[in-house]
This record gives sequence, C-alpha cells and structure tokens, in this order.
Amino acid sequence: MQLEAGGGNLRNKLIAASCALLGGAPVARAQSHEVADTISRALEDWQLDGAFAYYHENGRIQALEPVINAEHQLADGGQLDFEFTFDSLSGSSPNGALTNRQIQTFASPSAKSFAQARHIYTVASGNLPVDPNYSDARVAAGASWTLPLSRLMRATLGGKFSYEDDFYSATVSAALERDFNDKNTTVSIGVNSENDFLQPIGGAPAPLSDYSLFEKNGHESKRGVGVLAGVTQVMSRHWITLANLSVDRFSGYLNDPYKLVSVIDAAGNPQSYLYENRPDSRTRRSVYWENRVGWSQGSVTADARYMTDTWGIHSETAQLHLRWWLPGRDQYFEPSLRWYKQNAADFFHPWVSSGVAVPTEVSSDFRLAAFHALTYGLKYGCKLTDHLGRFGRDTTELNVRLEYYEQTLDGNPAGPPSSSGLDLYPKLQAFLLQIGFSY
Repeated sequence: MQLEAGGGNLRNKLIAASCALLGGAPVARAQSHEVADTISRALEDWQLDGAFAYYHENGRIQALEPVINAEHQLADGGQLDFEFTFDSLSGSSPNGALTNRQIQTFASPSAKSFAQARHIYTVASGNLPVDPNYSDARVAAGASWTLPLSRLMRATLGGKFSYEDDFYSATVSAALERDFNDKNTTVSIGVNSENDFLQPIGGAPAPLSDYSLFEKNGHESKRGVGVLAGVTQVMSRHWITLANLSVDRFSGYLNDPYKLVSVIDAAGNPQSYLYENRPDSRTRRSVYWENRVGWSQGSVTADARYMTDTWGIHSETAQLHLRWWLPGRDQYFEPSLRWYKQNAADFFHPWVSSGVAVPTEVSSDFRLAAFHALTYGLKYGCKLTDHLGRFGRDTTELNVRLEYYEQTLDGNPAGPPSSSGLDLYPKLQAFLLQIGFSY
C-alpha cells in the first residue's frame, strides 16, 4: 500500500512538473523576445564594424590584423567613435644591405657585439639580405567625439594611442565642419599633433657608424603636426565630390634603426656596413580629390592624390572602385584598381663606395627608392538582414576582400661588376585577404 501510494504520488508530481514546463514555454519565449528587444534597443544607436585581415609578402613579412570600430549616435546629434587595432607581424625583413655573390653575416639588433648576439644569420650568395627573425606586435586604440555647435557647425575632438615593442605614439586632433548652401556644401579644417617615443631593440644606432662596432645610443623621439582643409560638394542626386589640402611636418629621429647601407669596393664586394642617416625633419604637402557617383544598381568611386615633400619625393596615386549590386540588392561585387608611382628621395643610395666620402644623409631603404606599384582587388558583400531575425538591420553585412599588390623599382642604377646577373632589386609581391562584418 505504501509503495502504491508512493508511486501514485510520484506520478502526480511528474505530471504536475510536465504541465508546469509546458505551460512555461510561452513565458520562456516571451522572455527570450524581451531579451532580444532589450539588446536591439541597446544597439539601436550603434554602428559596429569589424574586420580580420591576413597580409603576406613573397618570402618576407606576413601580418595578422583584427580591427573593431564602433560608432554611437548621441541624442543631441553628436557622435562617438571608437577604434581598436591589433597587428602581429613576423617573417623576414630586408636589412638594407646589397645583394652580393659573397656569403654575408649579420647579427640581431639586440646584440652589443657579434659574440653576444642571440641570433646570427647568414645570407646565401645571390640572395637579398633579410633578417629572418623579424617580429613585432602593435596595439592601437582611438576615440573621437563629434558635437554640434549649431545647426550648421560641428566640432570633433579625438585621440589615439599606439604601442609596439620598440615604439609608443600618442596623437590628439581637433576639427571644425560648417555646412553651407542648404547643406549641399561642407567646409572643414582640422589639426593634429603626434608625439612618438622610440626605444629600438638594442638601442638607437649612431648614424653612419660602422655596423660591426655596434655603437648605440639611448632612446629617441620625434614629433609631428599637421593641418588639413577640405570641401565636400553635392553636385547632384547621384554625384558627390570632395577635395582637400594637407600639410604635415615631422622632426626628430626619423631614421629606421634597423637599416644598413653596404660599403663596397671597386669590384662590388662588401667591405663594411653603415647605419643609415636621414634628415631630421620632413614636410609633406598633398592634394586629394575624390568623386562618388551612384545609381540604382551600383556606384563608382574614383580618387587621385599628389604628394611632394622636402626629401625630394613626389608621388601620384589613382584609385578606382566599381560596386555592382545583384538583382535584389542583397549582394554586390566590387572590383578595384590602384596605381601608385614615386621618385626616389634625394639621399637614396643602394650602396656607397669605399674610399669615397660618405654622404651626410644616406639610406638604401627600398621604400625611399623610385618605384611604381599596382594593386588589384575584388570585394564581395552580402546583406544579412533576413538571416538575423529580430537583430537584422539594413546595415548588417558580411564581406570578403582579396587584393594582389606588385611593386617594381624604377630607374635602378647599374650594379657593381661582381653583381652582374644578380637581381639587386627584386619585385615585391603581396596579397591581402580580409573578412569584414558590419552591423
């Protein structure tokens, strides 16, 4: 009797519990919807963008870079923007020495002498001298606040901090924007100030000192200021154009502490290596023009830039993006093409000759050489509005971008006799894969 009574009691409890669970299902669904609505309301005034990029050079550097951007619309018409970036680089980086038929030996930057070097690396005959132990990581975070000063005027204040293993950087900026012509014309002006603190691994080398002596100094610094003025004009319902002028000036330690210059004899054989030395100031001036034209099934963005500086570099850039929406406007393809060309800096020399006075300013860094480059890209994007249910919005998008980059040096000086048949100035080829998400 007790067993039967106990069994019946247990059965009744199970039935009651099942009814409670079944009866609570609508409540659970309601609570789930309430949570979803709360999250949607919290994100209602936010625009979120994220991307993860993988960059790879042929036989050289590779990099991983996640980026997160968040934009928040304020009730007073203002806006907050936040950005976070992390870069991880590794691989082989050219050290500036000239390719030669002889085997060349180098030490890691942290060494005080060859005997104390943690990493000794040798470069085989005919190969470009690169440091195979290169690695670096960078963390950067920035924020800006745009506040309305009147119905037609806005001010933006911003700041950014960047940290690397051997480098700190802090930037502050301020800008004003004013609308005219029924808000069809916007004029802006902005200023920024950057302060960098450099602590090269192993110390900052004495400029033009003999590499084998490992003469190093302490920390170094540099400072930069810049001004940018621009105008944006609505030309028609489908066409917007903008143009700006910018000037910036950097002063202080502008050398790359890890770059060398080969000193060669008449036959072209390396006799020694010197640390580079660049001017201690640089002023850049540039003009930029961009046009955007859109229609129902696509858009075109074309821009051009011209830059000149006090180092003797003049560069031109042209870029074209064509976006084409598929029927339904929920997917698009965007091919792009970028062309770049620059002449060499006044003090660029692939090497210096022994027995000849060394220039007071000299660098063999290929980034300061005369070259042209082409970038071919293709981007695919699709809207996810219908796939996210209650969280979907018109700006929700997943995209993938693939780019191929090729850089070729121009007007290369003839190499020394011993380098005949060697590729002293190899092409730089790289590709970029990026996956992005917008909400």
